[in-house]
Amino acid sequence: MGQVTVTQQKGQVTVKQKDTFQTTCTYQTSNFRGLLWYQQRKGQAPQLVSYHAGSGLKRSDRFSTTLNTTGKYSVLQVEEVEVSDSALYLCAVQDTLVQGASLAVQEPRGGRGCVCARLSLWEGALSCVLAALLPLCTQGSAGEDPVM
Repeated sequence: MGQVTVTQQKGQVTVKQKDTFQTTCTYQTSNFRGLLWYQQRKGQAPQLVSYHAGSGLKRSDRFSTTLNTTGKYSVLQVEEVEVSDSALYLCAVQDTLVQGASLAVQEPRGGRGCVCARLSLWEGALSCVLAALLPLCTQGSAGEDPVM
């Protein structure tokens, strides 16, 4: 099994309500099986936003994801953001078929949510990395503190 590398923009993004948020995830793997986007609100478990097994666009309400397997990148876009969209947005790449997996989450220095996580199958068949989690903060108007 080859190594999987997933890279996502780092840092915190502040977006005003009703604006559009976009983040890009790039990856390198020799055995691509799928790409997943998760939304993780503070204090909650990650929720699946979309799953791509191949190139294309997926849309659900205000959320859209695009996968380009030739360029090895994916874009998550949230239109007309709301305060409730404040979350970490995680990109994960699956490089082998999965039957069952356990999740180990590594806490970053400073204790601010996850930095990366690796799903591993007891047989070592899965390498699925959640990389460089990007928090999204929305703010109602100038001068207000971002909501998290």
